[in-house]
Amino acid sequence: MEKRPNIILITTDQQRSDSLGINGNSMVRSPNLDALAREGVHFANAFVQNTVCVPSRACLQTGRYTHQHGVTYMESVVDDTPGLPEHEKTFMEMLQENGYYTGATGKIHMYPAKGFDWQQLCGGKGHRWLQAQGSSLGPGPLGEVYAAWLEKKRPGAYEQIYAARRATEHYLDTGVMDIPLSNDEYVESWIAEESEGFIRRQAQQEQPFFLWCGFCGPHGPMDPPEPYRSMYAPENVPLPLEVDGCPSWREKWSEPLMRKAIAYYYGMVTCIDDHVGQLVRTLKELDIYQDTLILFVSDHGEMLGDRGRLGKGVFYDSVMRVPMLIKPPARIRHLPRTFTGQVEAMSVAPTILQCAGIAVPENVSATSLLPQITGASSDGAEMVFSEFVSNDKSEVSKCVRTDDYKYILFFNDGRQEFYNLQNDPLEKDNLALAGREREKMLSLRDALFFWLARTEWCRSY
Repeated sequence: MEKRPNIILITTDQQRSDSLGINGNSMVRSPNLDALAREGVHFANAFVQNTVCVPSRACLQTGRYTHQHGVTYMESVVDDTPGLPEHEKTFMEMLQENGYYTGATGKIHMYPAKGFDWQQLCGGKGHRWLQAQGSSLGPGPLGEVYAAWLEKKRPGAYEQIYAARRATEHYLDTGVMDIPLSNDEYVESWIAEESEGFIRRQAQQEQPFFLWCGFCGPHGPMDPPEPYRSMYAPENVPLPLEVDGCPSWREKWSEPLMRKAIAYYYGMVTCIDDHVGQLVRTLKELDIYQDTLILFVSDHGEMLGDRGRLGKGVFYDSVMRVPMLIKPPARIRHLPRTFTGQVEAMSVAPTILQCAGIAVPENVSATSLLPQITGASSDGAEMVFSEFVSNDKSEVSKCVRTDDYKYILFFNDGRQEFYNLQNDPLEKDNLALAGREREKMLSLRDALFFWLARTEWCRSY
């Protein structure tokens, strides 16, 4: 039997596609991710299937759309509702069943965390998620495992984080703060350390391994430690997009604060990039890099002040498009390149299964990207789809995107947005308001409902 590859999935939380050098950002330093992208296949137009954390991660884990797997909002974070239903199977469980030893570090952001033989997890910003697992949060929501690790390094440091958050002016508005931690005390360093330890242990075993390394950033709070805190001069960062008819960031935040938020966000990206480089060096030192499949993707992007907003939960490309790259193992002959066709981020699930020689279940809606990796196909997805349900379910919206157009329907009140992406890539001009290109808009509306009918949509959301 042919030796199966080791697999590492690296995820970030709330990372914009344009926050990497490989995606055209000339300011942000991301040499390690850029190098992985050049060595493998860089998917320049990857789009998430939900624009908030937990539902998007459910899509990544199952290869199924939100209305299929049933995780519609921030379940297990804002309340005690479990995440994935028991009958929804993750690709991690399928790897387990087929002989892989599976591990997880950091922010997986799903309760229960199904399909892992070993895990060292933290809870990001959500309290309920760890409470539902019976873990004590201690003085803050990153959780008891990281807290214990940090307490050994410097007693009292964990409480200092949350004391600083409570005392920081503007924290609740922007999440910008100067964290009282050194880089080697920061949560991303703990995640990288646990990931490296897992890799070193499993490299000694015959059994193939899978590791999900879930970094917490660049999700807010925007709190990079030094040297990343001062790496980017706020006066040099680009200011957010302003659109006529939309609120401006200037109405909410001062220019110095907005610039600081962006500079700190960039610093968090470079911090994570350095840790990715650390993991790559470990794989090479252990002589298993060539035999390892590495995937990198984020669960959604970040508005970062665009249209006067921070956060997520909308379908503008600032949130819907994410960085994505795949470095295949040496046994899979591939064509290193930037692939510009549209792809759905949840395609990581069937891609991982196919690279591991595991049959993809029929109920998986996502399509494997192995043909695009090998060069057997140059076709992207004609349409990609995304969904959003607010925590109180007062807003239910869905989106279809082609290379040329984007259509959004708000089911709660019937509002529509429609953009010609070729003429208006920044999505400033909502054609639906004036009824322009109406025939094309209606054809995409029909396509949206056909997709829902084809993919088992029969629920109230």
